[in-house]
Amino acid sequence: MIGFRLGPRLNAAGRLSTAEKSLQLLLTKDENEAGALADLLDKQNRDRQEIERQVFIAAEEQICRDFDPLRDAAIVVGAREWHPGVVGIVASRISRKYHRPTIVIGFEANGTGKGSGRSIEGLNLVEALDRCAESLEKFGGHEMAAGLTIREEKIDVFAAEFRRVTRELLSDDYLQPCLRIDHELAFSELTGDFLQWHEMLQPFGNGNPAPLFFAREVEPVMPPQEVKEKHLILRLRQGNYHRRAVYFDSANLSLPPAPWDIAFRIRADEYEGETTLGMRIEAVRKAEQI
Repeated sequence: MIGFRLGPRLNAAGRLSTAEKSLQLLLTKDENEAGALADLLDKQNRDRQEIERQVFIAAEEQICRDFDPLRDAAIVVGAREWHPGVVGIVASRISRKYHRPTIVIGFEANGTGKGSGRSIEGLNLVEALDRCAESLEKFGGHEMAAGLTIREEKIDVFAAEFRRVTRELLSDDYLQPCLRIDHELAFSELTGDFLQWHEMLQPFGNGNPAPLFFAREVEPVMPPQEVKEKHLILRLRQGNYHRRAVYFDSANLSLPPAPWDIAFRIRADEYEGETTLGMRIEAVRKAEQI
């Protein structure tokens, strides 16, 4: 509930302007003011989603034109008027889709560009940017994510240098998508007790990722439901057990013929005071015989 409904709306204000309205909503004791602020933040979140969609489409056009997966170990895209508040989200989506370190930059009218980067396993993004520092005004971050400032006239030099550096630092093995499964888990084992044990491993994040599970011979019980032209809701069956699952950023993917083997993570979903086990698909393949 907080992560997928409240969180994006509270964050939207800061992405598009300032977080002042979000703070006011959290502090106010006036119900009418809270309602008005919630409506405003909901609208800003819809605006953010539309801006993100437009930037992602424009970035995809550049990638289709310039990116060669056999040649390039990284992706760098940028353009005028790409909103700096969404470049990080777009970089994350592109990095996941193409399995490449990705830099997305939005340039202002004065030629100053603000960019955000996301990495993949095997590449320390800040170290890679440090090797390209002569092309940048400034940069900072950590191994998997970073921000930078660059002049527009330096973008071509930086892009070429960043691609060269990542090619030197990343072997071909790292450029092939690979999931590290923690445990095979049947649907029959997805119980409330298991979820409680799972949540004791929190907090999840960099250095302590949420466990990745694997289930065999899973079948859809109905066609996938598309959400916001981006995600899929899947209703799945394994034997006599049924689960509902979310598959983010998958609406444009071609799913293989069923039955499937799936990689997934679980989480605690809270709604109207009840906690249920939520399931998030990470990858789907045609089921393989053991």
